[in-house]
Amino acid sequence: MEGNISNNTNKNKMLELESEIIELIKKELEEHSALMGITCGTHGGNFIASEFKKEINLKQNEITAANSSMLFLSSKLLKSSLNQDISYDLIVAKKKIIISILTEYITLIAYLNRELAELEGLNRYTTSLKTFSLQISAMVETSDIIKEEIFVKLKRAIPNALIIAIITKDGIPIRVQSTMSEPMLSAMLSAINSLFNILLVNELHEYSIISGVGGSIIVHELDESRILCVAVPEGKDNKIKSYVAKIKSLL
Repeated sequence: MEGNISNNTNKNKMLELESEIIELIKKELEEHSALMGITCGTHGGNFIASEFKKEINLKQNEITAANSSMLFLSSKLLKSSLNQDISYDLIVAKKKIIISILTEYITLIAYLNRELAELEGLNRYTTSLKTFSLQISAMVETSDIIKEEIFVKLKRAIPNALIIAIITKDGIPIRVQSTMSEPMLSAMLSAINSLFNILLVNELHEYSIISGVGGSIIVHELDESRILCVAVPEGKDNKIKSYVAKIKSLL
């Protein structure tokens, strides 16, 4: 009973935070004519809040996960090739421009009308959106969202985990803690997950265990677009099942 009350309280707090962020996004959209919409999420690819001037047919969870993945890959590319920290990603298409920003606690993606943005000056928008991202990040930092982030919860619940990885079903790393190459790990997990689903024929894959003598890998469906992987230094069936139970309770 106490657990249900606590969960309901946390959900209410998150809904309140989402409403506050949506109001701030609306204000940002009103102040900048070229802005079409803004979506923000956690580092683990969880959707936080979004608002658009006109309704757009987007799968927000997939967009949030893809944006998080792109920003972390871009960040690592910059760090390894130029030893630079990421400022933002800029994607230019014929009619629109996308600006993606990574802060300490959130990812943000903004859609702009290209013609208007270039007319008013793109620098104005990158500067404004970076400031706005930091404002949202500060709000999220003091909220329960970070505590409820699945990656953080897993690190806390399974401190001896050798690998914790959240990837897209297409094999793109979103957030990974591993000594193994992230692209290689993600590609292998995606391929294995696809094979699991083929072998199951008409049933959906929930979780799988790849077990060795002294270690095991647990692959679990996170949602319709993401896969979770946790590797633990344990090969005994009863111990592995306790880890699976922990993961299920966190999810």
